[in-house]
Amino acid sequence: MTYKVKLVSQTNAIVFIITGLVIVLVSAGTLLPKGGLQNNGLAILIVSVLAIISILLWQKFVIGWTEWQVDKEHIAISWTKKFAFSNINDYVFEWKDVERIWKGMDTNYYNLKFKFTAGQNITFYHASFGKDDFSDLLKVLYQTLDERKKLPPTDSFASAGAANKSSS
Repeated sequence: MTYKVKLVSQTNAIVFIITGLVIVLVSAGTLLPKGGLQNNGLAILIVSVLAIISILLWQKFVIGWTEWQVDKEHIAISWTKKFAFSNINDYVFEWKDVERIWKGMDTNYYNLKFKFTAGQNITFYHASFGKDDFSDLLKVLYQTLDERKKLPPTDSFASAGAANKSSS
């Protein structure tokens, strides 16, 4: 099954916020030296236009779209819209290599973490505003991992050793 999920680049978000703050501070110091705009209507219009531009730029530079395909053997993650200025590759994880999956709340985003049997961790930051298939994806990931853990080990060292002992 395929799930469409929005992800956030925390690096791009930090750069975007810092750049935005610098622009606001510089423009406030240069455009409003005498205590602000005297025309409230113009001030509301300027703030509204800046808010719309900020939302559009946020979507362009900070939000990425992925398609997750989950089956009994693997998880495949394909980028349908990559983060701006990033060189992210698609991912394919084999279920046999996944030790643990969990989600949590970081400062501003839900995160989805994978721990692999080799010890590495990968974290994906979910853009919690807007509509996507994140909650459905979580259910399937947890359910599939639970089912995989209930299966007897196949082709493992322990089962190979047991087979060798019984044939002696």
